Amino acid sequence: MLDIGYIAIWPTGYAIGVFVLYAWMLTHSLPAPAPLFYVLLCAHSCYLLDRVKIADHRQDPADALALPDRAMLFARFAKPIRLLVLAELAGASIAGFLLHPLLAIIPLCALGCIHLYAGRQANARSPRLKDLPALKALLIASGHIALSFVILWANNHDLLTNLTMLDLYSTIGLWLLIVGDAILCDIDDHDTDKLYSTQSLAVMFGTNAAWWIALGLIAMGSMLIALDSIRLLGLGMTLIISTALTHTNTNHRDLVDARLLPVVLFWI
Repeated sequence: MLDIGYIAIWPTGYAIGVFVLYAWMLTHSLPAPAPLFYVLLCAHSCYLLDRVKIADHRQDPADALALPDRAMLFARFAKPIRLLVLAELAGASIAGFLLHPLLAIIPLCALGCIHLYAGRQANARSPRLKDLPALKALLIASGHIALSFVILWANNHDLLTNLTMLDLYSTIGLWLLIVGDAILCDIDDHDTDKLYSTQSLAVMFGTNAAWWIALGLIAMGSMLIALDSIRLLGLGMTLIISTALTHTNTNHRDLVDARLLPVVLFWI
């Protein structure tokens, strides 16, 4: 039976959850369907490219060791998946242009960033961006925030000038939440990341320390976003409690990717 996590359904839902939450914090309204569809296309194409790469010889053996069933699926269907990435890129560019001309180029920039981030095999003598010390989780969080902010700005050009300190705290809080979630996912990749010299926090400090760091960041992020609204206190507590229950888990990624969107929709 196909695990839908293999085809990037859960992480795409996570990206949508980030966008919905950020939109609500900055505008106190839910985003329209068109921007949501745009986020879906951008996120899904980026996650697929990260997994299948632009060519077979660039596929990462670390991925194959970490999740061999997923690697076999992508090896078998590499060509149609790459065609799907191109189709989603074109669709996202068209959908983005209809929202704002600037958004037409964002999908290409996003896929380019994914290629630079991890578009080739791991090589200890020539590290990728994701291999540099502690940078993996920080880049993922920054990418989520940047994509969401650009879309919101395209819909409201006064967003920058109208930002308040509370908006800044909310942004930092959401960024910390995403960093914490990314660190939890890195715990699952500890063995293969260590083997291929990807210096995630889990590799640098060990999985137990990384889990505590992730919990601390999620707690700090939750406190900051709770300044925006009392209902976000409930959202933050849900994330903290669900994280605290994962201390002995061997699979953090599926929980992290799948939980955010339903938690966001429940609390806002």
